[in-house]
Amino acid sequence: MLSLASWSSRPELPGYAASKAAQWSLTDALRKGLSGQGTLVVGVHAGFVDTDLSAWTDAPKIDAATVAELTMDALIRDQLEVLADERTREIKAALSKPVEAPPEP
Repeated sequence: MLSLASWSSRPELPGYAASKAAQWSLTDALRKGLSGQGTLVVGVHAGFVDTDLSAWTDAPKIDAATVAELTMDALIRDQLEVLADERTREIKAALSKPVEAPPEP
């Protein structure tokens, strides 16, 4: 279970974003390393999922059952990645855009 933080960080949580980026890289390495034995490794990316862990925020959340359903569908279809919500798809699509400097204070 990864996060949109794999590709987008927030200044107040740099360690969290770094750990998710590392998990994304590990997922890719495991996918390549285990493919020869027929093991499918699926990376599941989402923003906030509506669980007890995200109860502290009223930010938009995706339902946990929806994430599970999308993940099972990806397994059935041999898909390598799940982008569970619109914000995650937007962040992933933005990876091909040039890096922008932060705004001046």
